[in-house]
Amino acid sequence: MSHTAEHFAETSAKTDKAKPKKKRHIYPIFLLGFFTVLMFLSTLVWKFTWEQLELYEAGHIRHAEENLSEKFRLNQIDVILDEKSIEYDRFNRREDYMTYMLDVFGNDYTSAKMIKGRTLEDGSVLYDVWLGNTKFAEYTLFKSGDNWDYTSADLNDALFVKTHSIKVVVPERAEVRANGEILSSEFVSAEEYTVHDFDDLDDKDLIPRFTVYDTGAIFISEPEVKVYGENGNELVLAENKKILRALPEPTAEQLAEIKAAAEESALAYAMYITQDTSFEPLKKYLIADSELYRRIKDFHHDWYRDHTTTYDNVVFSDIVMYDEEHFTLHIEFDYHVNIGYRVNDYEVEYTMSLIKLDGEWKIAGMVM
Repeated sequence: MSHTAEHFAETSAKTDKAKPKKKRHIYPIFLLGFFTVLMFLSTLVWKFTWEQLELYEAGHIRHAEENLSEKFRLNQIDVILDEKSIEYDRFNRREDYMTYMLDVFGNDYTSAKMIKGRTLEDGSVLYDVWLGNTKFAEYTLFKSGDNWDYTSADLNDALFVKTHSIKVVVPERAEVRANGEILSSEFVSAEEYTVHDFDDLDDKDLIPRFTVYDTGAIFISEPEVKVYGENGNELVLAENKKILRALPEPTAEQLAEIKAAAEESALAYAMYITQDTSFEPLKKYLIADSELYRRIKDFHHDWYRDHTTTYDNVVFSDIVMYDEEHFTLHIEFDYHVNIGYRVNDYEVEYTMSLIKLDGEWKIAGMVM
């Protein structure tokens, strides 16, 4: 069977015939748009409903009560402190009040109890907050327009009692700081402080001078006290019967110098007592215008026959530096008097007050 070219041409024409287009449906698009609009409208409705609910809550006294109790329930100590509107001063800062709160009232306020009190004639309501047996806060809730608001009563003077004070004795012209603030002359006391170790001196201008600062009860908690000498160095504080005394700390060089001077003069005094030296060599270690000088000048003694002396086991203690020119100390040593084959041993103890005059250390007073 033969095939013609025309047959193949006809078949090809049928194969290339265009396919009909599919019909597009708009219903799913409409449905998606409808739900989008519905969700948007629902959001607006919820927002409006929530705003109305908030307005309703704000206009209800329980909402105000909740605001009051929330800071206690959440233990927001910072918020509780700041709400008290404390007027801080240069000696009592915010951190001092915070320390006071934690020390006195603890660090857990979640157990605070809010007690509703009476309703006043204008419709406002009183509330008290108690921490244990302490009335810690007092509030007045009142209507302000459509809402409730509150004010806090000032109980600060009853809660934060200023019971701490400082009394400090410092060298003249020293600088005293409490909680970082310089104590001015208004806190200088009329009380005098005398170092009795130098009472033997006739010239009272040679005695070290001190200033007494007494603040009275102006601190709500224990203040930080620092004292600086004329040279700017921080002095060492020591407490005795709730009174602070500030003195400089001697350097190693100063200690070596005062020990050497004390040992030399103490030995000279011991040798004078045992007739191993006369008063004349001893004089250079004494202040002429002093009770000690007059007391030992005409000292009469009847001591050993020919002998020699030695000493050892020198011990220093209770070294106190008042300033670079005034020291007191205690010295001990064993003093040996050798008479022939016999040795008499003596335990020598002196409490000495020394002053540096014209570059030389001299004995201002001595207790045997």
